[in-house]
Amino acid sequence: MRSRLARLAALLAVGVLTGALAGGCAVNGSVVATEQERRTIPADEAPFILVETFNGRISVQGGADPVVEVRITRRGSGTSQDRAERDLENVRIDVETAPDRIAITARRTGDPSASPGNSGADLEVIVPAGASVELRTSNGRVEAANVTGSIVVRTSNGSVTTRGGHDLDLDTTNGDVSVNGPEGRLRVSTSNGGIDILSARDVVLSARTSNAAIVFSGTLAPGSHALATTNGDCSIGLPGDAAFAIEGTTTNGTVRTDFPALTLTDATIAGETAPAPAVRIVAATTNGDLSVLTQLP
Repeated sequence: MRSRLARLAALLAVGVLTGALAGGCAVNGSVVATEQERRTIPADEAPFILVETFNGRISVQGGADPVVEVRITRRGSGTSQDRAERDLENVRIDVETAPDRIAITARRTGDPSASPGNSGADLEVIVPAGASVELRTSNGRVEAANVTGSIVVRTSNGSVTTRGGHDLDLDTTNGDVSVNGPEGRLRVSTSNGGIDILSARDVVLSARTSNAAIVFSGTLAPGSHALATTNGDCSIGLPGDAAFAIEGTTTNGTVRTDFPALTLTDATIAGETAPAPAVRIVAATTNGDLSVLTQLP
């Protein structure tokens, strides 16, 4: 049986896998070279983990062991293969550790104008299942699965997909957001993408988009909830015995419900399904249908 010291030394080892440099791969008129690297970092069972990159995607998966495993794919770019390979040196990965906190950051060094703009870094990370994560990128999709702590996501041009998590704050500008099995507070915001929330468990919900549909199914915790879109349908699915009050409106669309206690007009859904309910919903769309339906058992 290895000693604790030997195990710690093994965990601190950094394995570098240098991938074959991609010769002749042109993106937007530039050549791209890639390199892969793996790192293993000791961690607590429920640490806070920040993962940040520029021009790249982030994928986080909850694991069984108290370690953080990182697979990094760096990309360099240039007008020739030689320049693309040299540009890899400008993509730097920093790892900072502190009690209960790990920060993994990919950043670009040197003169930004020296690259045609295709350099970047993709980060695939396995974290302890009890971790809380903050994931940030400018251009790329973000995925997080089987993490039971809080999840914060910020990206500008990419989709967001999560499974699990307690207290989620998800924000993108140009991309869809898909959320499965969230708990606690749930804030979802995008401008040009749909929002799809499935199997929510007692969430306090804020969901906003401009040019797409919102779909929600699950249960709501006591409190105020808001769903809003401009150009898209808004569909809310709740248990048949759910106690809630709703004020729902649309301008150019139809309204529909199978909760008999609610009142419909041509453009509104309103009412309460029980006396003095603790759950209050405000739902609005301008150019789309509004539905408040019972979930299938």
